[in-house]
Amino acid sequence: MILSMLAMLFTLILTVALPIGIMAALHKRGGKWRAFFIGAAIFILFAMILESLLHSLILMSSFGKTIQSNIWLYTFYGSLTAGLFEETGRFLAFRYLLKGQTQPITALSYGIGHGGAESILLIGFTMLANLVVLLLAMSGMSFPADFQAVVDTLLASSPVLYLWSGVERVTAMIVHLSNSVFVFAAVNRYGKPWLFYAAIGTHAAVNIITVIASNYLPIALTEILALLAALLIASRALTVYRSMQAQTA
Repeated sequence: MILSMLAMLFTLILTVALPIGIMAALHKRGGKWRAFFIGAAIFILFAMILESLLHSLILMSSFGKTIQSNIWLYTFYGSLTAGLFEETGRFLAFRYLLKGQTQPITALSYGIGHGGAESILLIGFTMLANLVVLLLAMSGMSFPADFQAVVDTLLASSPVLYLWSGVERVTAMIVHLSNSVFVFAAVNRYGKPWLFYAAIGTHAAVNIITVIASNYLPIALTEILALLAALLIASRALTVYRSMQAQTA
């Protein structure tokens, strides 16, 4: 139990401190917290609310049952909708909410806000809740039968599993930073409009790779494969970012 709790604590700190620390570093270089918080708000609105509403409509239909019955179809559907909603939100944020903010560092500030919100809300809060549950279990507290099953699952899970959750969030933040660069360049005419569609494609592709690989490979190989894909995308984003810097110098 102690090792699991330490792994959860490490992942909690990583998923919360990393995005805030990156933003603090960007702020020293001219990044704006406003862009960070807009990124976080857009994630909540487009990914957690609007996208969820679409899923509730489609997946509850007869067509939705067909989608869910096929792992490939379900993965493609979920990955594509995630890319469409989040990248469209990103586009609208740069086009309207951050209009006039043409310094390339705005892309990074927004990106870490978007990815950071996802990291904190999906993993950080989960790790915090898990820690609280295990602390209560250590104190001798008894739980209802249904909830005890959840506690037993937490206790039976390998501590390494919680650490891989942290790696998965790092991968996701790399993708969010990269896609923010692509969409920012498309909106502010530093690049071509196709970079927006490239962001949708890369977002969906990483999701597809992760989900499909997780059904056939160990979690370690799955996360490493996803991280390599994210780093490949980041290498292209770095080229675009340097090009934007050169144009604004």
